[in-house]
Amino acid sequence: MTKVASTTQKKPARFLIVGLGPHAKRTYAKHLLSLKTDCSAELVCAVDVESKRGELTAYCDAHLPGVELAFVPTFTTEMPHNVTRKLNTILSVHGVDCVIISTEPQAHKVYGLWALDRGLHVIMDKPVTTRKGAATDMTQALGIAQDYQDLMEAYSRLQRHRQTIFLIASHRRYHPAYTSTSRMLRDIARKTGSPVTNIVSTHCDGQWRLPHELVDEAYHGFNAGHGKVSHSGYHFLDTAYQFVKAGWSELKRPDKVQVVSSFISPSGVLKTLTHGDYVALFGDEYVRSCKYTPQQVESLVADFGEYDANIQMTFLQDDEPVTLVQLNLLHNGFSRRSWVTMGNNADWYKGSGRVKHEAHEIRSGPFQTIVLESRQANDKHDRSKPSTAEIGTDNHFQVYVFRNCRVLGESQPLKSYSMEELDRRGTAKLPGVYTENVKKGIIQEAIDYLQGEKKLEQLVSNLEDHSVPTHLMSAAYASHILRTRGDNPIVTVGLSNELNGT
Repeated sequence: MTKVASTTQKKPARFLIVGLGPHAKRTYAKHLLSLKTDCSAELVCAVDVESKRGELTAYCDAHLPGVELAFVPTFTTEMPHNVTRKLNTILSVHGVDCVIISTEPQAHKVYGLWALDRGLHVIMDKPVTTRKGAATDMTQALGIAQDYQDLMEAYSRLQRHRQTIFLIASHRRYHPAYTSTSRMLRDIARKTGSPVTNIVSTHCDGQWRLPHELVDEAYHGFNAGHGKVSHSGYHFLDTAYQFVKAGWSELKRPDKVQVVSSFISPSGVLKTLTHGDYVALFGDEYVRSCKYTPQQVESLVADFGEYDANIQMTFLQDDEPVTLVQLNLLHNGFSRRSWVTMGNNADWYKGSGRVKHEAHEIRSGPFQTIVLESRQANDKHDRSKPSTAEIGTDNHFQVYVFRNCRVLGESQPLKSYSMEELDRRGTAKLPGVYTENVKKGIIQEAIDYLQGEKKLEQLVSNLEDHSVPTHLMSAAYASHILRTRGDNPIVTVGLSNELNGT
């Protein structure tokens, strides 16, 4: 029998945010403030680490009046008892319905287990977890998959007593271009029997860090032994999974996937742009900025995480390859950074010259090729005008669909869709950067569930449907480690029935 949400009253859902960093400020805090006006949601408390007290106190005074702010020590594994007591008190005082976990990903698991122990509804940032040293230590690489299993087991135990949601913020699952693509892939599979046969995806954000920043900067950094795959890379592992899943029928689904990865580390980046190159580009200003000698930098970054990643995935059925997927996950590419010093209040989320270039080609045999493309030329998205959908602008996103029209009985072989044509909810018409607006979708889904308007099986991004991308992420790190050892880099992930979400 299908259960329904236990909370059906039309009262504002009360949210706690753990981790009020640049991403949480621009997405969760902003969207919850907008939802407060229609009385559907309310942010009641935010928690962050003690080292951020001065910065966040000033921020909350200016932008989040009335929201309690609490601070805890930094930890990534076991939660200290005094922190548990403090968080439990916050729950009791504020009557929290849902916790948003937006911390450093290494701390996701410990906060997730605490939230499950308290019976809370959860929204958690991607990736589900990562591990310190994931790119260099096999135990940590495989530990990413184990962390998911531990969270899933705790979530399953809770569901025996109380039905809750545990949403993973993989926001492309709420993006009309991606949901429309999945719908078209299902349509071709239904009409022709053809699954998805090939995917090539590239994402580059143009994050250019100078050598001393590679060493010191922790936000979306490399000094914890992981990098791009644990940054935005999880989105594209998940997106590839969603596309493959959309095209497979019960008789035509893979039973395993082989993963082979190759990473470029900061050590490799330092060989492509040397100290001499930087001096030639920026002169004395760069020399004055150097905190370390070139030799010191080279030594310090030796065990750092990946800057760029290339991941090949071969989906097999009965040991026969049936679908090939190629992911190019890059920081190193077109950037708008032209300055040496970032300053004390650097915005490493959107203020470091980052420019998004993203493209996907998805093929369903001889019947269909879908191309998704988004290319920006600006990095100052909050200030650039106009914010149009033309190539190079902040909201450029185009979808091209090529179809074998005569076989399919259709009128034309090519159709092109803009975001406004695909977006049924009208989010594309809102001011601001479209990809930021889409991130409101996961909060709205949580509210819909809490108010009894959506059932558990209707959720787009609940925890149980993240087994495959999390295991693929773990396998990508394991493959890289095997390659660096000179061993066979193929890592096999058994899929069982997971591609059907079961």
